[in-house]
Amino acid sequence: MNFLQLKQMQAHYFDRGAGAPVVLVHCSSASHKAWLFLEEELTGQYRMLAPDLLGYGMSTPWPDTPQTIADSDLDVVLALIEAAGAPVHLAGHSYGGLLGLEAARVHAERGSGAIASLFLVEPVAFPLLKGETHAQEWQDIAGVARQCIEAAAAGNDEAAADAYMGYWLGAEQWRMSPERFRSEVIRTVAKVAHEFQGVFDLDRSPGDYGAIDCPATFVRGGRSPRAASAITDLLMNALPRAELEEIADAGHMSPFTHQQEIVTLLRAHLARAGANAARTGP
Repeated sequence: MNFLQLKQMQAHYFDRGAGAPVVLVHCSSASHKAWLFLEEELTGQYRMLAPDLLGYGMSTPWPDTPQTIADSDLDVVLALIEAAGAPVHLAGHSYGGLLGLEAARVHAERGSGAIASLFLVEPVAFPLLKGETHAQEWQDIAGVARQCIEAAAAGNDEAAADAYMGYWLGAEQWRMSPERFRSEVIRTVAKVAHEFQGVFDLDRSPGDYGAIDCPATFVRGGRSPRAASAITDLLMNALPRAELEEIADAGHMSPFTHQQEIVTLLRAHLARAGANAARTGP
């Protein structure tokens, strides 16, 4: 594992393969290992870079002092894009998808050309739901976030995890999840609570992402919560070169439950983005 030095924090990352770089950003309560199912598929043709976000894996634990996405996890992604040294294909799932979206927005505003393409699985850009059109979805996810944040602040990590994963998986499936998985979510849920707060603090609208002019593929599950589906629709309308893929029998956790489908979709996306780059030139 390699590492990036960020202020007083270190972020470790996996770096394997050669070719056009693909930066893969994991979801909450995970690490770079969430993407290792792609290693055999990618490293023969692409350079695969996958960080451990702060508080996960081998990276620095989440600090006691207040932090925001803008000066913590987003910095990890931006630093890794810079370290890659070439335009990157940026992929992310859930919280990692939101960070990928934010990194693409930053580079679009800079006019840097550092993002070759985006492949995002249900990015949790919750603030996009504000307004009358998606009032129910906004109420739903805001309530989940509030429960998670309040329970974590009270030191009740199990209740915080119940609110968080009960929403994404369903209460029964969460209760029936393997003990190792449940324990890891409960262990890291205090960081998840910070992530919820950080995402809501972003206060974005769909127009904030309209300048992202690279090939983008959004993936959603046919069984995902309505908030995730609504966010995808809003981003599809906002980004000028977006395509939508749906895995009909998947939920929000498709990179864990439907890995072969994700492999197929990502390889097709990278092939399209590569062909587009070859047509348009540098």
